[in-house]
Amino acid sequence: MLGRRHEIARFASDFYQQQFRKIMRWLIIAIIVMILLLGMIFYLLISQPEQYYYANTTEGQILAMPPYVLEKSSQ
Repeated sequence: MLGRRHEIARFASDFYQQQFRKIMRWLIIAIIVMILLLGMIFYLLISQPEQYYYANTTEGQILAMPPYVLEKSSQ
């Protein structure tokens, strides 16, 4: 009787160990993917090109607008 209980406990222990290891592998893969995605987001934020603005006239002509620069007032 006692041998049978130990055998069942060992099988259950092996099952839970295998499932734990499988979940840990998936969690590590998920963490690596998240780090890669965060790196891509930071890269896109840092290497963002300069924005250009345009305006339309009532006749449909497109005009490039100069960038707005704050000037220091000279006193």
